[in-house]
Amino acid sequence: MKLRYLLERLTNNEITKAEFDELFALINRGTYEADVKAVLMDGLRNDQLPETMGQERLDTILRGILHPVPAPDLYEAEAPVRRMIFRRRFAAAAAIILLIGAGVWFGLNRTPSTDVATTKQTSKPLIDVAPGGNKAVLTLANGSAIVLDNAANGTLTQQGNVNVVKLNNGQLLYKQGDNKAGNPLTIDHSPLTYNTLSTPRGGQYQLVLPDGSKVWLNAASSIRFPTAFTGNERSVDITGEAYFEINKVIGKNGHKNTFVVNILPPTGREGVGAGRVEVLGTHFNINAYDDEAAIKTTLLEGSVKVSKDGASAVIKPGEQASLSHTSQPSHLIPVLTVDVEDVLAWKNGLFHFENADIKTVMRQLSRWYDIEVEYKGAVKNEPLIMEVPRSANLSDVLKVIESTTGLKLTIEGKKVTVL
Repeated sequence: MKLRYLLERLTNNEITKAEFDELFALINRGTYEADVKAVLMDGLRNDQLPETMGQERLDTILRGILHPVPAPDLYEAEAPVRRMIFRRRFAAAAAIILLIGAGVWFGLNRTPSTDVATTKQTSKPLIDVAPGGNKAVLTLANGSAIVLDNAANGTLTQQGNVNVVKLNNGQLLYKQGDNKAGNPLTIDHSPLTYNTLSTPRGGQYQLVLPDGSKVWLNAASSIRFPTAFTGNERSVDITGEAYFEINKVIGKNGHKNTFVVNILPPTGREGVGAGRVEVLGTHFNINAYDDEAAIKTTLLEGSVKVSKDGASAVIKPGEQASLSHTSQPSHLIPVLTVDVEDVLAWKNGLFHFENADIKTVMRQLSRWYDIEVEYKGAVKNEPLIMEVPRSANLSDVLKVIESTTGLKLTIEGKKVTVL
């Protein structure tokens, strides 16, 4: 088959520019997944890959793209959104793997007679940056702080009659007595106290609130919450980005207790209300980074009401409401239908972009890899489509961007320059 022949030519660094264009066109038809997978696995088994890509490293990337799975779940409860598989981007992802494996990122611009080995010797190697991980600081009601990435697993402390437990894989559980999270809780009559969980740039963390609700915090984010929920309303405050799976709690009156997320304004704008999301039982994501154009609430399941400055909107699954960082025009909250795969990619361990501009992509990278980004010259603003595991080193992600956009990206320490 022509596809297999071209794939073998690519992995052997023998492919010409015309053959590469033909191969990429075949892959992007999306009907050759089995053949692409077979050639890649043959390369792994037979150790035919070049020295620039070790077998273990390519195997990790292969699993991450061909069989993406969500970040480790706190529990094994049914949640359809966790089983998302980004199949429709397989073609582009497969091409990216092939490009990485064959070491021909900018071989597209070489002539067929160019010696690949010479190119490898003269190219300047990138100074790499490792991806982020499970890092967070828990600030207790008395002001003391616990660095969770250094703390041992097990019970960390007790807040009121709630035990604070660090689980495996970056998970923090607020557990009352011997009850499991999600079970009905007895009323805590101790004084209301608050804890704050904060992630740095390059960090993420998962949290089970005292009512059994689950929260995933992205990099450079925080959530402030009571150590026990009382009354008919459960309320938390957030900054940055967080994904919620809200547990339904029935009050004494037989009605569901409302869950409220207050979006805190950026530092320096404390007098400006940033927005409020009211929930009855649902899955949703809030992106409230102050360097993004707007605060975006995206609904995956259930129903939420988004409000600010007297304006409000009730959104349905698959919709996204946008709030201004400053004042919100009265009775006007834009609501759009969006690709939830794109929005939830970070929670599922991926960078996933559909027609995103380079600055949008680099803002996400800067938070996850804790880097500074500098732009030099007139940077093209062409739509970018890509999908890469968040577990990849920064250099691999930058190579994907370079091959897709034609931009040149360099790393110096913790600074990336886009040319």
